[in-house]
Amino acid sequence: MIRGLIIFSLIIFSVISCTNTSDTNFTVEGKLENLSVSEIYAVKELTKDSISIDTITVDKGGKFTYKGKVESQALVSLFMGEGLKPLRFFLEPDYKVSITGDALEGDLVEIRGGRVNNDLAEFKKKNANILQSRYRVLAKNENLDVSELKNINYQLARCVRECVESDPAKISAVILMNDFSINNISLDLLGNDIELLKGEAANFYLTTSLKEYYDRVKISMVGSVAPDFTLQSTRGKSVSLKDFKGKPVLLIFDLKDAPANEAYFTLMKETQAKLKDKVQFVAIVIDEDDKSPDPKIIEIANSLDWTVLLDGRKWNSQTVKKYNVTEVPYMILISKDGIIEDRDVSFEALLELYKNK
Repeated sequence: MIRGLIIFSLIIFSVISCTNTSDTNFTVEGKLENLSVSEIYAVKELTKDSISIDTITVDKGGKFTYKGKVESQALVSLFMGEGLKPLRFFLEPDYKVSITGDALEGDLVEIRGGRVNNDLAEFKKKNANILQSRYRVLAKNENLDVSELKNINYQLARCVRECVESDPAKISAVILMNDFSINNISLDLLGNDIELLKGEAANFYLTTSLKEYYDRVKISMVGSVAPDFTLQSTRGKSVSLKDFKGKPVLLIFDLKDAPANEAYFTLMKETQAKLKDKVQFVAIVIDEDDKSPDPKIIEIANSLDWTVLLDGRKWNSQTVKKYNVTEVPYMILISKDGIIEDRDVSFEALLELYKNK
C-alpha cells in the first residue's frame, strides 16, 4: 500500500511539474503554397518596445508548426523570405491558429483562430475583391500604376473606417488601421478614427503608436509651419530651409539615380526653367552621403539651376521623418512665409498653379 502511495505521489508530482513548466500555450499550424524557403521567422511584438524572434522550420510542402507561450496579447509578423509580404496575426494564451493560402498573395492568406484573427479574416473575406485588385496592381512591379494603387488603398482605408465606426472597441480595428489607413486617408480622418477607439482597442499598444504617428505627421500637414532643417549641399555648404524664406520653395525628395529617368528628369528641368522666377527648387537626395559623395552625382547636381542637398540616411533621415515622406520622388510646396501649402505635388499641377501668378 505504501509502495502504491509513493507511485501515486510521483505521478501527481510529475503532472504538476509538467503543468508548471509548460512552455506552450498557443499553436499555429500552417500550409502555404509557393513558399521556397526552409525556415521562416516569427517576430512577436510583445509591447511597443519589446519583441522576440522565433525560427520556424518549413517542410517541402510548405507545412509548418509553431508552438510557444505568450503571457498576454502579442501581434506576430511572419517573415517568409525576400520579396514576400510578411503575414500578420494575433496571439493570446490558448489560441489555436491556422494559416492557409498562397505566400505570394499575403493579403489573401486565410488566418483563423481566436477572436481577433477571425475578425481580421472576416474583413479580408468581405473585401476580397479589393484585396485581389491590390495584389494584381502590386504584381506589376516595374509597370506599377501608382494612381491605381492609391485609389485601391483609399477604398481599403474607407472600409477600415466602417469597421472602426461599427465597433470601435475591437483590437482588429486598430490592426487594420495600422495596415491600411496610414498614408491612405487624410490626417483629419485618421485622427477622428483614433478618437473613436474605446475599451480594449483604446488601450492596445498599437493605438499608442497610432497616436504618436498622428502627432508626428500633424507637424508636416498642409497649413503647418514647415519644419526647418540643415543639410550639406553638393557645393559643400550648410543649407537650411530658412535660407529660402521670401519666395515659395518646392522641396523635392529624390534618389541619386533620378537623372537616369530621362522623361522625369527632363520634365523637372523644363518645369524649373518656366518657374525659376516664381519658385525655388530644392532637391534633397536621400541616398547620397554628404561625407563622400559620388563625383558624378556632384557634377550633375552642380550643372543644375537649383540647389541640391545630400542626406544619405534614406528613410532614417530626420528630414524625411519630419516631412512624413514615405515614397520618392515626393514634392512638397512651401509658401514664401514658410507654411506648407501642398503635399504630393506634381509638376503639371505646379505649372497650372503658377500659370497666372
